[in-house]
Amino acid sequence: MTFDTLIEGKPEHLQKVAMQLKGLALRVDKLINEQIYGGTKSKVALYSKGGADNVLFGIQLNEKYCILYLHHTETADTMTLKIEGDGKHAKHVKITAMTPELETEIKQVMKNIIRASRH
Repeated sequence: MTFDTLIEGKPEHLQKVAMQLKGLALRVDKLINEQIYGGTKSKVALYSKGGADNVLFGIQLNEKYCILYLHHTETADTMTLKIEGDGKHAKHVKITAMTPELETEIKQVMKNIIRASRH
């Protein structure tokens, strides 16, 4: 499965957001690895460093949002991002459009998460 499979059939503006998030995740650290998981209904791209068991971020799309999953939010500075969810390992941010300011903030939060993960 590829990232294109993950975004296939989703609204075009959300596909664009997902591609921007993927670019950020892969550029923020040269050792980040991408893995795509899921079945016919639910797919997610997970980004890890130092092994698949150290997930840092995830990207998933539905018809309304591009969802950015963030791990290590209990110790990493998430700045002003509107973090949602009560998951044990990951919280998420729902994104419908990417502004330059939001992109800059997400990039910094990703760096903060990498630091918090101690990898």
